[in-house]
Amino acid sequence: MPDRPAASVAERYDRAGLLAAVVVMAGWHAGFLLPIVIATWLRYGPWASCAAVWLAYAATGTASAVVLLRGRGHGPALPLAACPVLLAGVVTGGLAQPAGFFGSPNWPFVTAAFFALVAMWRRGIAALSAFLAANAIAGLGVLIALGQTDRVSIARFVGLCGGGALPLTLFAGSKLVTAMAGRAASIREELASARVAEQAAEAVQEDRRSRYETIRGTVTGLLRGLADGQLDPAEPATRQRIAVAVSRLRRYLVETDDVPDPLSHELRACADAAERHGVAVDLAAPAGQVPHLPVEVRRALTEPIITVLAAAATRARVTVVASPDHVAVAILADASLTGADRDALASGPGGAAEVSVDEEGGLLWAQAQWTGARASP
Repeated sequence: MPDRPAASVAERYDRAGLLAAVVVMAGWHAGFLLPIVIATWLRYGPWASCAAVWLAYAATGTASAVVLLRGRGHGPALPLAACPVLLAGVVTGGLAQPAGFFGSPNWPFVTAAFFALVAMWRRGIAALSAFLAANAIAGLGVLIALGQTDRVSIARFVGLCGGGALPLTLFAGSKLVTAMAGRAASIREELASARVAEQAAEAVQEDRRSRYETIRGTVTGLLRGLADGQLDPAEPATRQRIAVAVSRLRRYLVETDDVPDPLSHELRACADAAERHGVAVDLAAPAGQVPHLPVEVRRALTEPIITVLAAAATRARVTVVASPDHVAVAILADASLTGADRDALASGPGGAAEVSVDEEGGLLWAQAQWTGARASP
C-alpha cells in the first residue's frame, strides 16, 4: 500500500503552495514595500505614505496565515473579514496620493491581490477572481473621484490591473499541482489495491490447489482399492480406513472457517464424523486458552485423534490442555490398534507434534503435544 493516502498527499501539496503564497506576501510586504513606505513618509508625510494601511495589511496577512496554517479558513468568515480591510486600503491609498492616483507609489492597489491570495486560499479561484474584480472597481471609483479618466490614465490603470494576474497564476498553478499530485497518489492507491487483490486471489487459488491435492491424496487410494476389489468394505481395517478418510475430509472442510478457536472447531468436526458411526464422543472444553496455531500444527495435533476415533468401538473422550507456548490434545477410547498402526501413530505426522501412545485393559490412550515460541492468543 502507498505510504500516504491520496487525500494526505493532496493536503501536503496544498500546504506547500500556501506556504509559498505566505512567503511571497510577506517578502513583498516587508522587503519591498516597507522601504517605500518609509521613503514616502519622509518626503510627503504619514498620510501619503499609507503607513496605517501598511500596518492594517500586515495584521490582516498575519491573521490569515495563522488561521490557514492551522488547518482552518474553509468557511467564508476569513474572506469576509479580510476583503473589506483590503478594499478600504485600496481606496485610502488612491486618495492619499498628493499628485493623484499615479503621483507617488500607490502600492495598496497592487498589494491587495497578494493578501487576498492568502485569505482566499480555501475558497477557490472564483472567489479570488471576484475580489480582483472588486479591487479593479474600487480603483476605478478612485480614478473617477479624482477626475483622472483620460485615456492615458485609463491605460495606466489597466496596466496596473494586469498585476493581479500574478497572484491569480500562483493560485491556479498551485491548485493544479495539488490536484495532479492527489490524482497520482489515488492512482498509486488503486494500483496497490489491485496488486493486493491479485496476490490475495493467488493465495486463495494456491490454498485451494493445496487442499485439493491433500483431499485427493486422502481418498484416491481408498476409492481405487474399493473399485478394483483390493479392499473389502466388510473388513474392520477397511472400515477404519474409511472412517479416517471421512474425518480428515470433514477437518479439511472446516480448516478455513473464521472461528475464535480453530483447533477446537476442527476437533468438533472429527468428533461429529465419529458420532455418525455410532461412537459417543465426549469433547471437553479446553483447559486454558488455545493460542493461534498454523494449519500444519493443528493437523499434527488432530491426526492421532482421528486415528483413535476411527478405531473406537463405542466411546471416546477428547481433552485439550493449552498455554501460550504449549498445547496437548489427548484421547481415551475403547479402541485397539494393530502393531503397525500403533507404530505409525506413535511416529507422529511429520514432526510438528510429539505423539505418545499407551494401551491397557481394552483402552487406548494417545496424546499429541506441541511446544513452540510464545504466541499471542
